[in-house]
Amino acid sequence: MKLPIETLQQVHQMLNAIPFLKMLKQGEIEEMALSLNLRHYMKDETIIRQGEPGKLFYLNFKGRVGVYRSKLFGKKQVATIGAGEFFGEIALIENVPRTATVIGLEDGEMFTLARESFEKVLLANPGIATVIRQISETRRAANQEA
Repeated sequence: MKLPIETLQQVHQMLNAIPFLKMLKQGEIEEMALSLNLRHYMKDETIIRQGEPGKLFYLNFKGRVGVYRSKLFGKKQVATIGAGEFFGEIALIENVPRTATVIGLEDGEMFTLARESFEKVLLANPGIATVIRQISETRRAANQEA
């Protein structure tokens, strides 16, 4: 089913606000748009829990989230993710449990993309796959140091 042109244009503008997605072709944007779900999150809401299985990829659209690693005595914030950034990729790329907990630092909005769509649309695009893998490797290394 095709999206109405107005809806597609709005989603296209939103996706183009995310720097690494600008390399997608119109058809890929449309395919991805059909698979995206808009989700609101609240300040202090737990979005991802460390250790759980990963089923979704997240594109943060508005607001900020904090990334935390569990430690022996509590948790440590290892990153802040703002608008136009993504998270949740490590579990999907490496097929491992979530490596960190993600909590809303303020009210915001994000798009979620199921694993199947993530693999089909994003990892099938060599340029985007390279960017996601490079960022994933950097985050993985930072998580292990934290």
